[in-house]
Amino acid sequence: MSNTNHRKTLLLCINDYLEALVAHDPTRLRLSKNIKATENGLPMILGEGLWQTARTIVLRKSFVDPSRNQAGFWGVIEEKNHEKAIFILRLKIEDNTLSEIETLVSRKGCHPMFSPDTVTLKPCWDEVLPESERLPREDLIRIADSYFEGIEQTDGSVVLFHPDCQRYENGMKTTNSPELLKFSGPAGLYRMDYIKKVRERRYPIVDENRGLVWGIVVFDIPGTIVADDALPEGSVQHSLRALPRCLLLHELFKIEDGLIREIEAFMTNGPVNASHGWN
Repeated sequence: MSNTNHRKTLLLCINDYLEALVAHDPTRLRLSKNIKATENGLPMILGEGLWQTARTIVLRKSFVDPSRNQAGFWGVIEEKNHEKAIFILRLKIEDNTLSEIETLVSRKGCHPMFSPDTVTLKPCWDEVLPESERLPREDLIRIADSYFEGIEQTDGSVVLFHPDCQRYENGMKTTNSPELLKFSGPAGLYRMDYIKKVRERRYPIVDENRGLVWGIVVFDIPGTIVADDALPEGSVQHSLRALPRCLLLHELFKIEDGLIREIEAFMTNGPVNASHGWN
């Protein structure tokens, strides 16, 4: 199968999954006999969890990696209670059947950063790079991983940031934002010292033509570092530091000129020692 046709097949698999989801009917799917599925890091029986509450897909964006038979989706979904949730999906397709289904659902109250109404489809995710500017898969992953290295080391100098890098978390802009400026970007990584480890790093979807990397990680946050005179008590940033937990994240990186140009992060809080369930 040509790469173009394979891409189309993977995109159709996402559409088929979403249609089955809002119809609450997993029997529509072609599943591998060894299917593995999780929702927010826990084993999921298809038909339970989001399958019970999904109502309408409000916003959608899909990504595929034909070389790894992987497809990804992020967007906003309206549930039966008419509340909006941020919904992330990763699929692996083998022999025309679904063999892996990984879901992350972030709802109101799951994390202080939560704004489904401002999640947008930015043009950069579709922009194809000139052939001369494309990098191999391994280099793209290395560049994206430098971000997590910088967080773990509390050292912004190791991160391959583009000067105009923008970051969004659950729909909220956290760079060049008056409220969050001191907390974000290369200079603000030292205030992420409350994150002690970035583990379970995976990069299942890479698009060399567009300079895209889909990363999946867990942040370990023990709640042992709270004080920061620059962050007023009671602020969102202060509460992020003080709460012992793990953070389950899916992050999409746009890489241009060998540097991280854009980051779109989606996340939900989990208990201490939480896992995505795939390692």
